[in-house]
Amino acid sequence: MARSRITIEDVASAAGVSRQTVSRVINDSPRVSAEAKARIEQAITALGYVPSLAARS
Repeated sequence: MARSRITIEDVASAAGVSRQTVSRVINDSPRVSAEAKARIEQAITALGYVPSLAARS
């Protein structure tokens, strides 16, 4: 069985932050520390996260 799509929740768990913080990084918000942003970007790359265009509002 194929693994389900990687979610923001998966990235947040891997980076040790909240889903909202991951969302802020994805949307390029200045409200995230450089350290947290680096951890999140590393988790995104490691997990192969691709944002769902259908989920955008």
